[in-house]
Amino acid sequence: MHEKPTAAIGVDGTLQTVAARLISETDDLVETMLGRMRDEVPDFDLTSRPELAGGLRASCYGNTRAALAALGNDREPPRNAPAEALHEARATARAGVGLEPLLHTYRTGHAVVLERFFTLVEDLDLPSALRRSATLIGSKYLFAYVDRVVAEVSEEFAAERERVLRSSIQRRVQLVRDVLAGANIESSELGYRLEQEHLAVIAVGLSADASLRDLARRLKCTLLTVAMTDDTMWAWLGSTRRGEGQDVVWTQLDGDTRYALGEPLWGIDGFRDSHEQARAAHLVATHLSRRVVRYDDVALEAALLSDVQAARRFVERELGPLIARDPKTDALRETLGTYLESGLSAAAAAPVLHVSDRTIAYRIRGIEERLGHSVLDRSSELAAAVRLHRVLNA
Repeated sequence: MHEKPTAAIGVDGTLQTVAARLISETDDLVETMLGRMRDEVPDFDLTSRPELAGGLRASCYGNTRAALAALGNDREPPRNAPAEALHEARATARAGVGLEPLLHTYRTGHAVVLERFFTLVEDLDLPSALRRSATLIGSKYLFAYVDRVVAEVSEEFAAERERVLRSSIQRRVQLVRDVLAGANIESSELGYRLEQEHLAVIAVGLSADASLRDLARRLKCTLLTVAMTDDTMWAWLGSTRRGEGQDVVWTQLDGDTRYALGEPLWGIDGFRDSHEQARAAHLVATHLSRRVVRYDDVALEAALLSDVQAARRFVERELGPLIARDPKTDALRETLGTYLESGLSAAAAAPVLHVSDRTIAYRIRGIEERLGHSVLDRSSELAAAVRLHRVLNA
């Protein structure tokens, strides 16, 4: 429990107390920042660029921790911006996002911390003069912190953008973007044959590049890759015919790289469509712990997760009391999903769950009592809701 400062403690004691409270609320502050950024900074598009999401979260944590540590100490902005902030600046530059949306995320995050700071100071039992002094000095420091970090982040962004524009890699990235946008590019320009079958992949991990080269060798495919961030690669595995044993290869992967896959499709249209599928699978994969996520397996989830809040409302509406997180409800929800996937057959679901068909029937009756209607009445909606719940709560 936090003690309330008295007038004898003064401004330093007050700011130390408030800083300690803010530090204890770091997780909530970051979640609030990310929610506001999604709503208020649409140009920083994480839906179509999910590879930036992890970096943005890490940057929010890095900046929040650095700012609050000094607020309760010497209130001197750091000489250097947090490493997470500089990483995000470089990743944003490589993703083709402008500097202004990136800076807008800083203004949004600063507003979240400042609003909470004002509230905590007001909640303390302080003389009015002390409250004014603490508010003035604390807010002045928080503005100084953002000014200092934003200046270095802007410099890092500009330097990375310059490096990208001058590099041959960027030429390939731009050609790929042109093809995805509908342009007809000669295969010789791209260094990769477009008139073949393409399996698009999004690979995430520090060894993503090496793992993709190994995959191409094992699958006897040609490979095209573009680096989107330090640990995220867009890739296409190409062949004149789909390689035999491909499914086996995907089940024998080593290392910590994670993969989102489209479907193998032919020609330049297949190049584009398979990539869109891989991106949709990648959006779902960010919610899961699987090493390999195939679009074919999560097409429904991908379609419904285009609006995460709407997906959550759909799940809550359809499952109602079955969204509770306790062992009994978890078992009922898993039974419902397996029963629906088994064609509403208790006999087919029973061996999957290692129980008797009588147990399945008993659980389904309990589920219907909780829902207030027959499972059969909304079987399609319930099946989709259970699948979405698995992803959103993985």
